[in-house]
Amino acid sequence: MKHRVLLLVAFVLLLATGAGTVVAANVLAAQRLSDDGRTAAQERTRGDRSGPDGEFHRFRLGSIAGERLEPNRDDFAARTNADGPMLLFLPATRAKPAQYQRFLAAALQDGYHVLGLDYWNLGKTLSGTCEADARCYGQVQRNRFDGSRPSQFSQVTPAGSIVSRLRNAIEYLDDHDPDGGWGRFVDAREGIDWSDVVVAGHSQGGGEAAYIGHIRTVRGVLMFSSPVESLGAVHAAWMDRPGRTPVTRMYAIDDRADEFGPRIRGSWHALGLTGPSGPFGTDTTPPLPGADPHAILTDLRLGDPSQAHSRIIKDSTPLDRDGTPVMLPLWQWLLHRFAPGTAEPHSPGGS
Repeated sequence: MKHRVLLLVAFVLLLATGAGTVVAANVLAAQRLSDDGRTAAQERTRGDRSGPDGEFHRFRLGSIAGERLEPNRDDFAARTNADGPMLLFLPATRAKPAQYQRFLAAALQDGYHVLGLDYWNLGKTLSGTCEADARCYGQVQRNRFDGSRPSQFSQVTPAGSIVSRLRNAIEYLDDHDPDGGWGRFVDAREGIDWSDVVVAGHSQGGGEAAYIGHIRTVRGVLMFSSPVESLGAVHAAWMDRPGRTPVTRMYAIDDRADEFGPRIRGSWHALGLTGPSGPFGTDTTPPLPGADPHAILTDLRLGDPSQAHSRIIKDSTPLDRDGTPVMLPLWQWLLHRFAPGTAEPHSPGGS
């Protein structure tokens, strides 16, 4: 009897050891390690290694130069042809790229290389952090952009910055989809070639998109429920100076019920988006052909004010009877400003 018990214990230990070996092998096989120490977590697509051609490809960068990224959430990428511009999308505070798949799919249908990028957007909102400190906004946004200018308000490292994450995401996608045209968004100096990138974002992400357009020459900027960077007569100091990307290539949209509406419209005014007649008001009807408003204000009754801030762009947006987002016509109008073949080329702007 004692021998049988010992044999049973030995068998159980053998199974446990084998299972542990299999798990360890699977974890190691799920990661790609490049020469610079960057790892990418396992792919979650149904397809093979040919890459994100027409369907969304989910991946995580894991770490860069040995530094574990935080947050570490799924990035979303896809493309339908090799020649389209890039739509770089930045989520709101504490939001994830996975919460914007309906909008990202609309961009994909327009021929963009689509990349919903995870970045440092945890903790307090930018508006709550800076309030009436006009210089704080740019300081925080620059730190999250490239890791420079750390302060008591934001201490993102260069490895964890938007530029670093974007560059490594492009390298990863170019490796997995070599015929996809991803590599052309990185220049010879391994910086970002912003000239064919449309930077878009929601709330804090939209403010970051506007700031990137201010310091880099990009193809265009799309801001959803953003920027939330004014408080009464005070607004972000960087808005007082002309930016690298002209206002003619910047568009913003929000709903009248948004609880942050006054702060957003104050930012629009500071950026020069509203013009002499104010924002273009509508339900979901796009502007008429030939019209080109740069600030759009909807009146959709998207729920209570806190819901209105998110539902203009997130996957929680209202759907019509056939399951199509009611916002789709306006999303498409905005995306068409810079879709393939519709925008003049910019001179390149480095990272």
